[in-house]
Amino acid sequence: MSAFPYRTQAVRDLAWACFAPPLLQVEQLADDGQNVASCGLDLNVDRRRWLEQLDREPAPLLDYLGQSDCPRLGIYFERLWHYFLSRDESVELVAHNLPVRDGQLTLGEFDVIYWCHERRRHFHLELAVKFFLGHRLTTTCEPVSRWHEWLGPNTDDRLDLKVEQLLQRQIRLGERPSAREQLKPLGIVELAQEIAFKGYLFQPLLDPLPAPFAFNSQLALSHWLALTDLERYLQGLEAERFLPLPKARWLAPAQPGPGEILFSRVELAQRLHSLLDADRRARLVAGFAPDGKERYRFFVTTDAWPTGLH
Repeated sequence: MSAFPYRTQAVRDLAWACFAPPLLQVEQLADDGQNVASCGLDLNVDRRRWLEQLDREPAPLLDYLGQSDCPRLGIYFERLWHYFLSRDESVELVAHNLPVRDGQLTLGEFDVIYWCHERRRHFHLELAVKFFLGHRLTTTCEPVSRWHEWLGPNTDDRLDLKVEQLLQRQIRLGERPSAREQLKPLGIVELAQEIAFKGYLFQPLLDPLPAPFAFNSQLALSHWLALTDLERYLQGLEAERFLPLPKARWLAPAQPGPGEILFSRVELAQRLHSLLDADRRARLVAGFAPDGKERYRFFVTTDAWPTGLH
């Protein structure tokens, strides 16, 4: 499942955050006349060598990440990007999390502004990482699903709302007069627009919801299932060892740590029954091949999901 064979979790996460295929093809989402694209910094030979070296000596990355005690996955994702952009020789990280104010009112913030030496331009880069589970009330034969039918595991997120926020608010921040004024002291007159939107979609096991418009065909749809269907689902998988993943390990495909105990099918079912009875939060599970590499990932929810969470 993984194209990033690094031993260190943080290095795999960095490679996935910056170089995995985007969740959606941003170019297909942009309005007419809106010049926005996915991030154009590719995993070239020099960057592969850098990642390999970092995997051999990960202390600088681990020290950098350890400077933040914020547990939010989105912040971790951003810090991985900041580390890469501040050390890549082909770019200069000009600013990150730069607020834009109009008087006392904060209009938003630039996730990242960087200068690309190769393209000779400044870029406004918006960052997003999301996990969505497909859910619809009525099965249809439509070839694509609707964005509003994809919900976050806790149902607070929704794909259509995130797309609107990214395309209509966040990436347009540089178009505001107050933003342009704040950019002048940085010597920035014009900003190209990029979005790095990463994540996973999980279709329901019993109602195979098709992918939504602009879903990246380089990616595979994973599954989510209710706890009632877990044991039957596990019997159909070749993997025999599993691990419920803490949220900090949701990004890159997982690898078991030294001495980490994996669960058999029976043990996993028992563990998930206990966890979901306690707090009803959907759990992301990785299934491992005999070589220890992640082969599957799937969400398990309560039987009542998406209702009955609160």
